[in-house]
Amino acid sequence: MMQSNTPICRNLAPKSGLMRAIFILVLLSFSVLLRAQDEQILHQQLAEERLETLRQVLNYRFKGGAGEFERVMISMVDYTPEARKNCIIGTMIMKFTVSCDNELGDLSLRNPLHYGLNEKVQEFLGATKGMWNTCQDDRYTRFEVPVLFTLEGTETSARGLVTIIGETPGFTCRSDAWHIERFEKFKEKGKSKKALEMLDQLLRRDPYNNSYYELKRELLGAEATE
Repeated sequence: MMQSNTPICRNLAPKSGLMRAIFILVLLSFSVLLRAQDEQILHQQLAEERLETLRQVLNYRFKGGAGEFERVMISMVDYTPEARKNCIIGTMIMKFTVSCDNELGDLSLRNPLHYGLNEKVQEFLGATKGMWNTCQDDRYTRFEVPVLFTLEGTETSARGLVTIIGETPGFTCRSDAWHIERFEKFKEKGKSKKALEMLDQLLRRDPYNNSYYELKRELLGAEATE
């Protein structure tokens, strides 16, 4: 005599629903991970393209090329004791002009780092007077040079045309990953002010990183709707 298998089907139904839910969650998590990786790859590609364009302009305008510009800057600019002690890490962006007649224009600093580092960069640019080639086209007169200041042993994904590496202050400064982790924790707990502070630290390190700006816009937008 055949027995009905209806109870078995009833027992399997909840398990099947649970498996589908787990599968969907895994798929969503995988999609988010792929998106984050794609954004990071795109950011790196854009950064490299931007630096390569800048190198080409400096090869044309600076005597000795981009490599000489970097060598001279590293020889003249170093960390101040105050900046080292306070773990000041970031990308300072030098915006300036050099006319085709080799006249240096005013320097403006986007993302200034202070602690004596701004003055070091200003002194360096002034010292490059006479180190530039003439040109025939004003397209080669405007410069935006990212300069990364970082300390030995500190993990960061930020990049600059020139990288100034200072000696460790005697302890390891916080990494990018640490700031990202703290941002996520503060965001989960609804501590928006603390979360914004972590993002601002990351943006100081990598001011070209659009993903950080997007996170900041989302966080500020969430605050506005509360």
